[in-house]
Amino acid sequence: MKVGVVGCGKIATAVHLPSIRKIQGYELVAAADVNQGRLQEIKEKFGVNETYDDYRRMLVKADIDAVFVCAPPEHHFRIAMDAIEWGKHVFCEKPLATNVDDANAIKKAFRMQQKTAPEHLFLMPAHNFVFTPCFVEALKLVDKGEIGKIKKITGCSATNLAFYGAKTDFRTRAKCGVIEDLLPHLIYLVHRVGGPMKQVGCIEPHLKGGFVGDVDVDLTLTNDVKASLSAKWTGLVPTLALNLIGENGEIRLDVLRTPYNVTVVKDGEAETTCLGRRVRQYVDVLRFKHPSYANEHLHFLNLVEKGAEPQVTVDDGIELVRTLTSVADCFQSSKTCQSQTQSDTVAVLRVGSSVEDTVRQSIEMLGGIRGVKKGDLVVIKPNICFPKNLKNMINTDVGVLEAVVNIAKQKTKNVVVVESDSASGTAEKKAAGVGVLDLVKKLDVEFLNLSHDEVEEHRVADMPILIPKTVLKADYVINVPKVKTNSFVVLSIAMKNMFGVISSKQKSQFHKRLADVLVYLNKTVRQDLVVADGIVAMEGLGPIQGKPVNLGLIVAGKSPVTVDAACCHIMDFNPYAVEPLWKAHQQGMGEIDAEKIRFLGENLDSVRRKFVLPQYSRQNLVQALKTEMQIRLGK
Repeated sequence: MKVGVVGCGKIATAVHLPSIRKIQGYELVAAADVNQGRLQEIKEKFGVNETYDDYRRMLVKADIDAVFVCAPPEHHFRIAMDAIEWGKHVFCEKPLATNVDDANAIKKAFRMQQKTAPEHLFLMPAHNFVFTPCFVEALKLVDKGEIGKIKKITGCSATNLAFYGAKTDFRTRAKCGVIEDLLPHLIYLVHRVGGPMKQVGCIEPHLKGGFVGDVDVDLTLTNDVKASLSAKWTGLVPTLALNLIGENGEIRLDVLRTPYNVTVVKDGEAETTCLGRRVRQYVDVLRFKHPSYANEHLHFLNLVEKGAEPQVTVDDGIELVRTLTSVADCFQSSKTCQSQTQSDTVAVLRVGSSVEDTVRQSIEMLGGIRGVKKGDLVVIKPNICFPKNLKNMINTDVGVLEAVVNIAKQKTKNVVVVESDSASGTAEKKAAGVGVLDLVKKLDVEFLNLSHDEVEEHRVADMPILIPKTVLKADYVINVPKVKTNSFVVLSIAMKNMFGVISSKQKSQFHKRLADVLVYLNKTVRQDLVVADGIVAMEGLGPIQGKPVNLGLIVAGKSPVTVDAACCHIMDFNPYAVEPLWKAHQQGMGEIDAEKIRFLGENLDSVRRKFVLPQYSRQNLVQALKTEMQIRLGK
């Protein structure tokens, strides 16, 4: 069977191509990829002479019988449809498509082509680990009633992306991250044992570092089997473990680490059966020589050449897509469904010759400052977290703050600029160091140290938090944050700026539950307007030791959640991977999906810039040391 591969990333070069090259009956004829470097590697490593930078040209010109679809998931539908149209057998990596409609469309096209093609076509979803020896044996034991009726399945899929050595970053950039990458393996395996999904119970992500890299999901399957699944990118050694819990015992297996071992537990006693290799099975995992791949490729060959009975059907592929889509929808959805409101509107403007004119225009685009009467108290909270503003990237730009104060003063003279004490100094010391005290004196408004204000005690995550009464009782609150990263919660913009209203000086005690604290504060302290200073932003190890980014923007809105989400899209971050944003969205506090946010002003694509995430990489640590030296030297 002559094969053409589409997508020459790690899954193709480390797994599929080395395997099919060793199976008699396969001939690797052609490869397609948009990256010339990867095509050159395919030529040199696998002796493929025909390479194409467009897979459609390969379908037209190459003499191939089958197509292996190994591209990123968002391209599976189009490639599969085109390959079917050209009468090719299709082996498609998981998932078959990114939504159920597309998966059903593939099935329809496949069935139509089967009726008209001169030879019977086959379409096989690549549910790799279904073919693992220990899993095949576990299914036989279940069918024999070895542990009675299955009641529950627990599963964990974990790997280390650094170990895997992916050639592209589509996994980490995907909106749902590990849900789209590792969870499918668990889903198609539990489908085999407990039947299709009936409903998604709950989903609990553990969001760190700007990725959706760790998630727990509970499912109910057709036969009322409960499935508790965990997928994560934090494992040191890859694992894909399943525990099948029946009425009379358990079956334990790790299809990735020990593909030949099955353990049956009955009456408290465990018995492990080894079906093949013992010590070498551990080594094979690290060498990408897992037995399931060869078994899977041999099965596909037998489908095409011998008309074997399919062990993975198109309907199995659709069922995986259906479950995966339901889990993703649950992850992305808000518990409070609302139609688009003004709070879902964000104004994004480039700063021109006048900062005040730009700020004023952004506020006017949102309808201006409404509902403020003469004598009303307007509280303005800038970001003043440090007594120095190196390269204007740490604290709110004084010009932006001045513009907001002037606009507020047109409504009322009762304007107060607020900040609290922190580990970096008193509010007065920080404000004096960056020119805010001089500004409020010049503009004849009050500066209030919230650490000296009367407070209300609230409890969040079993911790007492003191919130100043001034911000709680204000008639109008304007949040004026800085656009920058944060090593604890990825972003330090609107939601994080509310952390500064806590009156306690020692705020580090709240870092262990920072996301929960930020969500609570942003629910409790009403914010009527957010004007984010993105003139000079910060990337890397913010909120202080990062690197300046000349962004040149003002980002304004009515919701701190939606403004932060808009900034995520501008910074090329995934808002669903920012824990405070995801939790706030789940509670209906604001929209974070760019397609559901109404953007005014600049075209989002024209202002987007890829920011460096606040990870402890060598690049960021070197930059942090450089920034720290500049701060100490006063440069």
